[in-house]
Amino acid sequence: MQIIQCNEQYLAQLVILFEEYRLFCNFKANPKATEKFLRSLIIGEDSVIFIAVDSDSDELMGFVNLYPSYSSLALKRLWILNDLGVSQNFRGKNVSKALISRVLSFAKETHAVRIELKTEKTNERALQLYKTMGFEIDIDNVYYRVPS
Repeated sequence: MQIIQCNEQYLAQLVILFEEYRLFCNFKANPKATEKFLRSLIIGEDSVIFIAVDSDSDELMGFVNLYPSYSSLALKRLWILNDLGVSQNFRGKNVSKALISRVLSFAKETHAVRIELKTEKTNERALQLYKTMGFEIDIDNVYYRVPS
């Protein structure tokens, strides 16, 4: 397995995997919109998408999508780990761990003050994974949102 930054060469495979991820998150399939969205992220460099690629088959195993943000108080960049998906075919093969390890390295390389993420309280596998990888639950802040 190799972890690389996604480029247009892998866009078609990423669309399929991203659609699988969206369905898992209870969103309706929309491959055309997904392709347009992902293409704009990759070309416009609005996010950093790392992908895990099977060394033997060149098949996409998983992905992680990071969005940049900033801490005004720390005067530094931070990264928001917004999406993490692993193909059904490659679950249980430590793909998520490899992707998160790359994210942690990338955060150091870019001198980020921190990485933020959110996950559902009921996603026990993700909660355990993030804890194992060194993430801590933020008990000091309350997050709000305005439904649209």
